[in-house]
Amino acid sequence: MTQYDVAIVGLGPTGATLANLCGLHGLRTVVYERSTSPYSQPRACHLDAEVARIFQQCGFETELRHLLTRSAGMEYVDRRGHPLFNFEGFERKPLLGWQEDYVFLQPQLELMLRRGLADYRHVDVRLSWEVSSVDLLLDDATFVVACDGGGSRVRDALGVGLTDLGYDEQWLVVDLMLEREPVPPLPTIIQQVCDPARLATFVPGHSTHRRWEFQLAADEAPEPWSLLLPWGVSRGHGQLMRSVPYRFHALVADAWRTGRDGRVFLAGDAAHMMPPFMGQGLCSGVRDAANLAWKLAEVVHGQAPGELLDTYEAERRPHVEAVTALSIEAGRTLARLAADPTDLPAPDEPDQRRWSRLPGLELGGEFPVGHQLPQPNQLDRRLPLGWVWVTADASFVSPDGRRVVVEPDATYGERAVLVRPDRYIAATAP
Repeated sequence: MTQYDVAIVGLGPTGATLANLCGLHGLRTVVYERSTSPYSQPRACHLDAEVARIFQQCGFETELRHLLTRSAGMEYVDRRGHPLFNFEGFERKPLLGWQEDYVFLQPQLELMLRRGLADYRHVDVRLSWEVSSVDLLLDDATFVVACDGGGSRVRDALGVGLTDLGYDEQWLVVDLMLEREPVPPLPTIIQQVCDPARLATFVPGHSTHRRWEFQLAADEAPEPWSLLLPWGVSRGHGQLMRSVPYRFHALVADAWRTGRDGRVFLAGDAAHMMPPFMGQGLCSGVRDAANLAWKLAEVVHGQAPGELLDTYEAERRPHVEAVTALSIEAGRTLARLAADPTDLPAPDEPDQRRWSRLPGLELGGEFPVGHQLPQPNQLDRRLPLGWVWVTADASFVSPDGRRVVVEPDATYGERAVLVRPDRYIAATAP
């Protein structure tokens, strides 16, 4: 027997979420992390309702209320800030129990996730630990999950390649914490600035955090304050947290399950990277963790065959590629509108069958199969950790002996829905 059920490499948001979920499912888990503390800079800054719900399942509902600020959405504007376009000119009801968009500070979120691991005696965290051999990890754990970022050493050691999805640009990311009062009259909504002189993105972040992203020409290295000056921001307005050139690159790993006997998995940036225009980088990694954790648990506990783990990549890869395509289109819309402000895309129409901005999972079956269960009245607090039928009909009898939860305000008609441990609907019954 191995000492651990799961070894996780990397304690960023994806690895820390996976570790919390493994702890929740009773898996003996060890996490290896090179650093001794969370990354101090505000890298990812957006998450959505599905991701907030995953953190809620991990027990962080109360803490999230203080760490998240609701975002007003996103719009495309011309160089003078005049609105041009909004993909969704309507407001969707918060059917998943959380609002559609939030901003946050990543160091605070990572601290929350790390503190949560202290609740699990069967989860060991080894900081300042450099993983030297995947084989040694496999000698010590039944399964290994690489959550060690875009430059994943585990992925490289296993010889897994990356497929380019057709987007590769250089941008400069500038993060500022506002300090001086009064602050400049900055926008209160995320803006994609369609300026033919330089494409840009502005994000009003959590608390006093403000972010700008500026497209760079080849070999260009502009002084960040000069780029902020047209926004009315000067050195006296706050503390420059970082100014870092980033490669906005769309990539996906060629295999997400690999290694000795298929016991190694890739998750988060180790498995996929995308441009940030939809704010879905961190979200996609957290979704990976939620998809994989319960499957590892069912296999380890003997409740499902090992083939269940093949569905991790089968479900997550198409979703990630679809979200990446949306992110690429959002970036290309910037350039298209900068060249011709009248070349507006067709906006999305309200659709009662869409409970989220993003597509569902390809699980087979008609709507709502493959979509997350709506969460009226904080329903998740009453759901068990495992599989469950949910219905508005108190007389419904489970056809398979699973537990039934009655929710009178269910929004999926005269049906019962079979819900997986990750809150996705797997099947329906009349």
